[in-house]
Amino acid sequence: MDDVKVISLELSRSTDVTFPSLEILRFEDMSSWEVWSTNSEVMFPRLRELQIIKCPNLSDVSLEALPSLRVLEIEGCGESVLRSLVQAASSTTKLEIRSILGLTDEVWRGVIVNLGAVEELCIQNCDEIRYLWESDAEAGKVLVNLKELQDFRCKNLVSLGEKEEDEDNTGSDLLSSLKKLDIKFCESMERVCCPNSIESLDIFRCSSVRDVSFPRATTTGGGGQNLKSLSIWRCGNLKSINQLSNSTPLTSLTIRECKNMELSSDLHQLSNLTELEIERCKSIGSFSDLELSNLTRLEIAVCESIESFPNLHLPNLTELKILSCKNMKAFGDLQLPNLSWWMIWDCENLESFPDLQLSKLTMLKYMTISSCPMIDASFPRGLWPPNLVRLTTGGLKKPISEWGYQNFPPSLVYLSLHDEPDVRNFSQLSLLFPSSLTSLYISGFDNLESVSTGLQHLTSLQHLRISYCPVRYIY
Repeated sequence: MDDVKVISLELSRSTDVTFPSLEILRFEDMSSWEVWSTNSEVMFPRLRELQIIKCPNLSDVSLEALPSLRVLEIEGCGESVLRSLVQAASSTTKLEIRSILGLTDEVWRGVIVNLGAVEELCIQNCDEIRYLWESDAEAGKVLVNLKELQDFRCKNLVSLGEKEEDEDNTGSDLLSSLKKLDIKFCESMERVCCPNSIESLDIFRCSSVRDVSFPRATTTGGGGQNLKSLSIWRCGNLKSINQLSNSTPLTSLTIRECKNMELSSDLHQLSNLTELEIERCKSIGSFSDLELSNLTRLEIAVCESIESFPNLHLPNLTELKILSCKNMKAFGDLQLPNLSWWMIWDCENLESFPDLQLSKLTMLKYMTISSCPMIDASFPRGLWPPNLVRLTTGGLKKPISEWGYQNFPPSLVYLSLHDEPDVRNFSQLSLLFPSSLTSLYISGFDNLESVSTGLQHLTSLQHLRISYCPVRYIY
């Protein structure tokens, strides 16, 4: 199809209704195509989906109407194609545009006046756009049904609106239909000003973003009153998130690789929060005691400035992960009656571990404590959660060869041990392995030479794996 330059009505049959049953139409990689025209008012009456992909020379599109079109996808074409098709397809509910040449702010503002029916809008690799609309008020008049907005790789996009209504962003009634906002790889984006209707906000690799805000909280609303999910990754200039209030129904908060981010002291006000994940945020050095009664999952990873963990009074927490917090030294008081999975890994300066509280964690079944070489040498001392099922451990201050009998609960069926320099024969560990084990994994025992005595009492053992060990004899 590389040589096709013109597609016109003459290619179809001369009937009253042209292509009466066609529902999906796709043109792709037609580099010479220039003209698509028809004078018929009843062409493609049932067409639901139209895709025009990589047709860079198409410039003249003359279609009367596409009354049934719901999905329109345009990629690698000029702006005239987009303008012509949105005028012909006013009933489109999903619009995806990628790499549209000549799509400036001025051209785009002429396009959005035809998007009154659009519910899902995706804009990608459109580098000439700096603002999606002049003001939130103007956008609210034309994008009356917009529910989902995605902006990907628009490298010159500065913000959604060119003009903000006021410094406090009080326009809570503007763009009231928008529920989901997803912004990725927009390197020039400076400000993300969200309407109160937003339920899900995802910002990824927008290195210039300095401000993420919601309408000011008032007695009648505001403060992100509908926000349920917030995820921010790799926004190096972002320091805080403004205007969240205790009425925010936020259930999931993820902050990753935001080197200047500081946690607000109001975090404890987010009473509906069920998941909190913070990773690689080096400016977060501490945060207040957490008393989030609905929190079920908490993960803190690679936060080098954290030196101590706060008191955790979290009655519904089931999963807790602390990973690679290299300067963390101690835990606070733990009240975690429903904790079922606890992982501590690569906290090289952790000195104090609350093992005296383990017997109270009756719901804890899965536990990992590994690569914490400074932890108090008194640990472990045979104090374990009474219903523990799986344990992974090693790389602690006290060598495994010195552990001796550990009084593991009879519920323990999975044991994984790693990083032990002194053990040469399994007979040194015979007191360590409980008879309840069904799975035993040994890794990184640098001097382990033979596997013989020490396993005979493991009558339930089904899986045995030995890796990264210089074993010479198994008998």
